[in-house]
Amino acid sequence: MLIKEPVVDKPKNPLKHSKYEVECREALKPHLDAMVDLAVKAGWDRKVASFSLMYLAAKKSGPHDSSLF
Repeated sequence: MLIKEPVVDKPKNPLKHSKYEVECREALKPHLDAMVDLAVKAGWDRKVASFSLMYLAAKKSGPHDSSLF
């Protein structure tokens, strides 16, 4: 199965801006929803798929760096 590379909206605000994090969530949400839907379609439980993505994202980001926000 060939999947086109997803297009994620670019940030409109700088990293330190108060709306930067919310803006990022809004840009990623449709892609995250699509990933969960694909997992469910393949037979995975929706909650398990969602938790697995959360786990993988936390592991990818490493230790929290509070200096970013």
